[in-house]
Amino acid sequence: MGMELMYYLPLMGAIGLVVMIAKAMWVNKQDAGDANMQELAGYIANGASAFLKAEWKVLGIFAAIAAILLGWSGTLVEHSDWVIAVAFLIGSFFSAFAGWIGMN
Repeated sequence: MGMELMYYLPLMGAIGLVVMIAKAMWVNKQDAGDANMQELAGYIANGASAFLKAEWKVLGIFAAIAAILLGWSGTLVEHSDWVIAVAFLIGSFFSAFAGWIGMN
């Protein structure tokens, strides 16, 4: 089961992307509503953008501190490495990027 899983995971990811693209296309085809609904949607989009900017400031500070601590702790443990800090930063970036995609 171990090696077969290595083939199924990318396949499931590709299927997920296809479903996501199909759903996004469906949403984009829907009527945007009247002028009041569009104005309200603009306010919501502006609020979401402001929220993301504030969240990214906090996340950036936290991620930097956590990466420094992870990198430092990687030097203390025998079978650990500073690369864990790099992996954490990459994961933090892609998590924030996924949030940006979801809000936009």
